[in-house]
Amino acid sequence: MNMGIIEDIFQNTSLWEIMAFVIVIYLMFNPNLLKRITRLKVGDLELELETIKKEVKEGKEKINELESDIENEKRFLDNIIESFDPTAPVSELAAVRQKIKSHINNSNDINSLREYLKIDSSPSEMYVAAVSIREKRPVALLPDLISLLGEISNDKKLGGFRLNTVWTLTDGIHRILISSFRDGITPIPSLEQLDELEKVLYKLGSNSRVKKDRQDNPMKGIRGPIKFCFDWIEKGREKYKGDFFNK
Repeated sequence: MNMGIIEDIFQNTSLWEIMAFVIVIYLMFNPNLLKRITRLKVGDLELELETIKKEVKEGKEKINELESDIENEKRFLDNIIESFDPTAPVSELAAVRQKIKSHINNSNDINSLREYLKIDSSPSEMYVAAVSIREKRPVALLPDLISLLGEISNDKKLGGFRLNTVWTLTDGIHRILISSFRDGITPIPSLEQLDELEKVLYKLGSNSRVKKDRQDNPMKGIRGPIKFCFDWIEKGREKYKGDFFNK
């Protein structure tokens, strides 16, 4: 480096700034020493070191709390899943549904639910997910629900899930659409997602098991929420046509 530049730096830089620079360089090559520093006063450098240490500590604590919350969430849901018979009469599952609703209303975690939205999930896992989604209306899970419902509709046996579970999932989608297009909860489904959902619902409605569900009163069966979904899909399209989301 040119000596003139070095001289200029020393002439225009205070002594404590030079010392601070030297100390920072030294600490970069001696990270273990930084762990033992409690106070270091070189101009404003004391505040910087203390602030960084505090922020790092708080960040680690938040990460630990988040990990703990996720583990507790998973543990609680697993306990619920193991506590009931998914083939029991719907009327006998009222207490389980209430426990699920109470829990999901006090939780902000939807990732655990996403894990259950798979065709190979157990009947208990799917039931817990369906009840939770119908209650919570997590719009962010709509793409996962469309994919799942597509797989279920492709199977003559609806993936082996009971009709009430499929009804609950479908009504959950109905409620998500209401949250999006009536209440403005984001992320708002795209037109492409609405088209895909419509195709999936048509296929679900043509399933032989679905057609036999509540033949005495089809609207009380799975075809009821399918119809309501179609209504809100059309309302969503009207919102886009009216340029509602760009106002």
